[in-house]
Amino acid sequence: MKEKAQALLDQWVPTIRSLEKRIAEAYWMAQTTGDKKYEEEYARYLKELIAFYADANRFEALKSLRDKKCEDPILSRQVELLYLEFAGNQMAPDEIEELVNLETEIESAFVNYRATYRDRKVSDNELKEIFRAERDTYKRKDAWKASKQVGGVVADRVRELVRLRNKVARNRGWRDYYDMSLQLQELDEKELFTVLADLKEQTDQPFANIKKEMDKAIASRYVHLRPEGLRPWHYEDPFFQEAPAVFDVDLDRHFREKKLEDLGKKTFRGVGLDIQDILERSDLYEREGKSQHAFCIDIDREGDTRILCNLRPDAYWVNTLLHELGHAVYDKYHDAKLPYLLRKPAHISSTEAIAMLMGRMGKEPVWLFRIAGLSKEALKEVAEPLAKQTMLEMLIFVRWCLVMIHFERELYADPEQDLNRLWWDYVERFQFVPRPEGRDEPDWAAKIHLGTSPVYYQNYLLGELTASQIFASMKEVFPAKEHPLVENEEAGRFLQERIFFPGARYPWNEMLERATGEKLSPRYFVEQFLPENSEEKEEPPVPRGR
Repeated sequence: MKEKAQALLDQWVPTIRSLEKRIAEAYWMAQTTGDKKYEEEYARYLKELIAFYADANRFEALKSLRDKKCEDPILSRQVELLYLEFAGNQMAPDEIEELVNLETEIESAFVNYRATYRDRKVSDNELKEIFRAERDTYKRKDAWKASKQVGGVVADRVRELVRLRNKVARNRGWRDYYDMSLQLQELDEKELFTVLADLKEQTDQPFANIKKEMDKAIASRYVHLRPEGLRPWHYEDPFFQEAPAVFDVDLDRHFREKKLEDLGKKTFRGVGLDIQDILERSDLYEREGKSQHAFCIDIDREGDTRILCNLRPDAYWVNTLLHELGHAVYDKYHDAKLPYLLRKPAHISSTEAIAMLMGRMGKEPVWLFRIAGLSKEALKEVAEPLAKQTMLEMLIFVRWCLVMIHFERELYADPEQDLNRLWWDYVERFQFVPRPEGRDEPDWAAKIHLGTSPVYYQNYLLGELTASQIFASMKEVFPAKEHPLVENEEAGRFLQERIFFPGARYPWNEMLERATGEKLSPRYFVEQFLPENSEEKEEPPVPRGR
């Protein structure tokens, strides 16, 4: 059995490895240039890889090996991960062609689309500036509508893609694509929605309280606007997935003269992780034709890890840079001795956890003092409102995730229903944001993930929960440190040994239990960000020294 499994891996993995590298290289070029040539190249290699996984004879051979169970845990885990890939790609050639073409078209539309705001083309960063600074309600409303225009461009193709994904899943015995995706991600749907219900219940009242306070502060910025008159365009993010700055925290001014890459290097060097080579391979500043989003990509699982950003000297891009570098160090600092198939994060939510753990640093007083160079006077001024702003951000993000996860499950349950209405039903239920009067547009389709990263959003939420659990464990291991992730080289070793090195050797929850002593629990997130819900309140850390 062991010999058969190894022979199969020796035969198949070189092909998989080669195609995955070509896919990653083409994707990188497509995202950094917007050149159709690379989009076509990406699509061609992706079709080849899916066709490899779709081969029914290979799948049967793999199932036979999986059923017999290999005693070698490393071999057994590789067979299991391969099985999950094969099971999710059992498609006919024409289905592969159609699926990849639709996904590529949608991706391309988001990369190349520029919204029209008051008769001129604008970038996403320009729209962000309008949402941040504009105080004319009508101009904000126009900007908000502009941010949703791409939804009208891609909505029909997203529906078509959902139908195709469902067809593929149902033909292979799954309820729908959503059901298939969760199972192939080693996630239990019942357990997931139990966690969601728990988080909703625990955050309902705290969110209502802090949103009431937030809405009052926002309404005061406008003439003759009451809090109950607020609409989606009054917030600083068009999806209300990020918190408006309302608690007198202006961190942007502290970064205007900073080079963000230097802050990134200093942050990771302080925990014993070198990112210089990552930054040298990365694409960090905006330009025409380049994707306006941010992501990290591991080209070859041999150290060629890169990030894409569109940096500006502000707090948003500080946090985004640290987030993407969190993904990058997870990919870079794997155990090179592991087989190729295991040389990756334990799970999507696991790499999101590290990204979120690092992305949170930009709001930590100790980091702001020691890494960003804020004075004690400046910190004293922002400490209390920053803690409140951070709680607001976490609550808003949790409630936004509830919208996305519930909506996506219903999207796959019935893509023919009135999705425009359903979207706002969930926005009102979870985010407490009233729908715009008389609006009937595919605002849901303006969220790129629904087309290009299907059934992904739950991993962001699980990532936040996991990040808090890892953070709690690090505080126990390093009790003498002001902050376990600021100027603490032992922290890097902790992450490497417990999180990065195991790669995908264990299922994600087993890896987390080995790393922290417990399987995933939402209580660490609640204790960290909703201290009034926990038994003990914790004061924010006060930096020591000069």
